[in-house]
Amino acid sequence: MSTQLISQIRTISQPPSSDIETEQVRSHLDLQFTDLDQLLHPPSGPSKRRKRNLEEEIKYWEERERKSALELEETTKSLPKQIEDTQARLQTLLSSAQELSLQRYSIADKLANLVSGISDGSSTSNEDGGIRYKGESILGQLEVLQSELCRLEAGLAWAKVLEQVVILSEKTLNPLSHKPSPLAALPHYRQLNDLVRRLEGTLPPEMALMKVVIEVKERTWQGLKDLMSENLLKACEPLGWPKKVIYENVSAEARRAFERAYQELLYLQAEGEDLHGKERPSHWSAGKGLYPIQALIKPIELRFKYHFMGTKGTNRVEKPEWAFANILDQIYEHQSFLSTYLQQLSSKAGFDDVDIKSEFTLLLFPILLGLPRARIPHLLEHPALLAHTIYQTVIFDEAVKEGGFDLDATSIYEGRESPSWEGLSGMVLKENDWFEKWLLGEKKFADTQLNEIISSTEAWTISDEVNEEDEGESSGVKPTVSARQVKALVEQITDRYAPLPDLTYKLPFLLSVQLPILQAYQTRISGSLDAFETLSSAFVRAVPGALAGNTRSGVHIDQAKLTSGKNGLQRLMKAWLSGQWIQEGMTKWGDELFFVEVASNLASSQALKYRYSSDPLLPSALKHTSSTEVDPSTSVFDVLIERYDHLTSRAEDMIVRLITVETENDLKQHLTRKWDRPPSLEPTEPSPHLLAALTTYSSHLRSLTSTLPPIVVSRLYRRIVDHLSNHILQRGVYAGWSKFAEHGGIDLQLEVKEWKEVSSNSLGENSIISVNAFWRKLDDISSILALPTGEAKDKVTFAQAMASAWDGEEGLKVFNERLGVDMGREELQSVLRRRVECWR
Repeated sequence: MSTQLISQIRTISQPPSSDIETEQVRSHLDLQFTDLDQLLHPPSGPSKRRKRNLEEEIKYWEERERKSALELEETTKSLPKQIEDTQARLQTLLSSAQELSLQRYSIADKLANLVSGISDGSSTSNEDGGIRYKGESILGQLEVLQSELCRLEAGLAWAKVLEQVVILSEKTLNPLSHKPSPLAALPHYRQLNDLVRRLEGTLPPEMALMKVVIEVKERTWQGLKDLMSENLLKACEPLGWPKKVIYENVSAEARRAFERAYQELLYLQAEGEDLHGKERPSHWSAGKGLYPIQALIKPIELRFKYHFMGTKGTNRVEKPEWAFANILDQIYEHQSFLSTYLQQLSSKAGFDDVDIKSEFTLLLFPILLGLPRARIPHLLEHPALLAHTIYQTVIFDEAVKEGGFDLDATSIYEGRESPSWEGLSGMVLKENDWFEKWLLGEKKFADTQLNEIISSTEAWTISDEVNEEDEGESSGVKPTVSARQVKALVEQITDRYAPLPDLTYKLPFLLSVQLPILQAYQTRISGSLDAFETLSSAFVRAVPGALAGNTRSGVHIDQAKLTSGKNGLQRLMKAWLSGQWIQEGMTKWGDELFFVEVASNLASSQALKYRYSSDPLLPSALKHTSSTEVDPSTSVFDVLIERYDHLTSRAEDMIVRLITVETENDLKQHLTRKWDRPPSLEPTEPSPHLLAALTTYSSHLRSLTSTLPPIVVSRLYRRIVDHLSNHILQRGVYAGWSKFAEHGGIDLQLEVKEWKEVSSNSLGENSIISVNAFWRKLDDISSILALPTGEAKDKVTFAQAMASAWDGEEGLKVFNERLGVDMGREELQSVLRRRVECWR
């Protein structure tokens, strides 16, 4: 700055250049005078706006020059003095600047020492060079002191708050505040509640002292509630609670005291809902409900624990039904008192939407729920006791539902929709692996029962004990002992798991226990039929054996007798009866509401369908089809029904095969007879082979009629007759050892008549079976073969038959009508060619 100023002074003090002066003069003249006339002859007259002429301009600048010379002279005289003063002042300023610089460095060093001492506690020296202190920094000390001060101030503030909270709590619970009723202490509790609410709106909820305040408030409310509950229980003593209450026999004074205590608790609960909001427990088993009902439950709970969770003889692990029955008795005994008097008292207090009986039942559940939770962990190694305990829990749930329990009518679900009540069994089965243990125990029990049923010596005996409700009675099916017991076993299992709350629990029973039992029984019967086919001579086998036949060591049993004749037929009919009984049972089960719901729920549950998609016993329609596409008639038993249907059809085929083969074997020699014998006056004796065949045939028909339903007998009879008629036609008529003479045809006609008579006698008066209809074809053919050769009055002759067979359609029609047969042209021609008289 000083260098620039000196340079500027030197520049100004230099004399101006002549060239510059000339240029400046020229520029000024050009600016003032635009032309020569203005310079030489300027306008005259006084005016401030008139420009100076040349002379005036010269005088003006000469005057300026004179004044400037005087100023220069004065400045020149004073300049040395100014320079000297300025130099002195500059020297003074330089000295001061040096001192200030030294002071700045000194202050910076002191400041650095102070900052170091404050921040890191380093040593600080005093003016004498000694150590002033060494240890914690001043800033740290200040921070500690400030923090301690804040804590003390906060502690003081909290102490004042806690003091207010404790004082209000003590006032609320002070007996002096409970006159004339504990409800008189509610104003103190309202103040406490308002104070806590203000604190909750100001302070963070995670503060420990905030939790203490809330706990004090909750304990205060609970203490007031307990006090009033004790008052109610004292008022209950004249009523005899928890024994059955006959309210009409209670004195008026005791009734007033009870009603006052009951309603005061309801008023307290209503006040609590206004202050705290309605209690909404996460689950119905939380034990929350109307305050007076909670109080009434306590004596029942104490008695229950004394009898069933203590050392009393009633606490027996193999008798859980005693505990469940005790609770059911409590519900039953008190239902009249609850539904009348207590319901009215609750409605007057504003709880008219709450069903007191359901509320009472709900609050009993936690008492009973503790029993299986305490016992079952010790029963996991005892499947029978575990299954019995859970089953009794399921029965209890079903009894509660049938008793009218409505979860939606309880106070905890007032004004909102309640979930589906899964029962105590649903709660128990959620625990760890209890359900899997129970299921395994039930499966082992069922498998053991099935093995005992099948292994019994009476397993394949036809049973005459049929319940009126069994569908077999209407269809005429007589079950075997094993079939009846297997069906009862499956129904027993259904009864055990049907009350379970969710399909997740029901489906494993169906797929792991019931369907495998039915499949195992079907496999057992099918295996017996396999053995029968292998061992029976009727099925072209030469190995001995039979259905349900026993071969004992050291004892020879003729297996042929067990697979032939009446014994063999009995075994086949037992197989059919067993399969048909179970099949009809499954058909009926599939139409029951329970299994319809199981099929519907399974079809709509993607998770369960995926879980059981590989189960071979489930219908594919329920595993791979959406619920909207499933046929409503689809049953969970469809796969097994189809297998049992195939089993019974197979048994029917084997029955037909056995009867026809044995009859044909006896008839075989008879069909080799001569049919072209000459006329004889002596009567023809029946062939012993024919009699043997008729006897075998009759015996089998009688067995069918006495054992199987009429409609099944009719179906089998038709198939047997069709088979035998075709056999006689093929072996005796079309491929016989000789052609037929007239008397041979008459013999065949008589034999057909005998077949029909034997059939009619064997079947008895069975209105649904048309005995003669199934012999119609053989009867017609025998009538044609028996046509007379010569002329006969009012009879169709053989010659007329020949003419009709090779004549037009009209002649054939007339022939059929006259003879009463139904024969086509080609078939008639084939039959006529079997007569020795046929010339074509």
